[in-house]
Amino acid sequence: MNSKQLNFFIIPADLSDVYAFFNRMDVKYVKMNKYQADGITLERFPFRDGTIYDQIYITHPEFGRKIYTRENELISEYRINLEKSYVLEFTPGGILPIRPHILKRARFYCTTSYFVSNGESVAKPDVFKKWVDKFFNAFKKEFLVKSQSPGNYFSHRTVEWMKETGAVVHPSFTQIEF
Repeated sequence: MNSKQLNFFIIPADLSDVYAFFNRMDVKYVKMNKYQADGITLERFPFRDGTIYDQIYITHPEFGRKIYTRENELISEYRINLEKSYVLEFTPGGILPIRPHILKRARFYCTTSYFVSNGESVAKPDVFKKWVDKFFNAFKKEFLVKSQSPGNYFSHRTVEWMKETGAVVHPSFTQIEF
């Protein structure tokens, strides 16, 4: 399986601008009825179907018919099949109520190929991979500055917030402590 991801830190104050960016890019979030295999709709932001900490799936309407589900038979619920679906997983990170002195890292993640039952690798089409690259580049340009550690980025607000609070990046680079 091959994948692409973008790791970054944003603070909760960034989310409204991130949602506005999604709307400008015509990116929708996937709303799903977990009791129906085909209970999927694409919705405009802001995200209204959970908390600001929830991991969500986003996509462009062009790929709306390429969202697949899988059933968890133990609890009779359906979930998005991330491996096959033409979606980005968006984990917003943030400051969780149970750990109020830690800012968790955010990320976008998707698979670009996956394995089927006979072990054969199936690649997602170039049109999807190019959309992901374009989306990542536009997001980085609008919101992010590079960190000293390769592959990690910070929003401009996060950099200012760290200066104001004296917050430091944990050695694992998965969180900021303040």
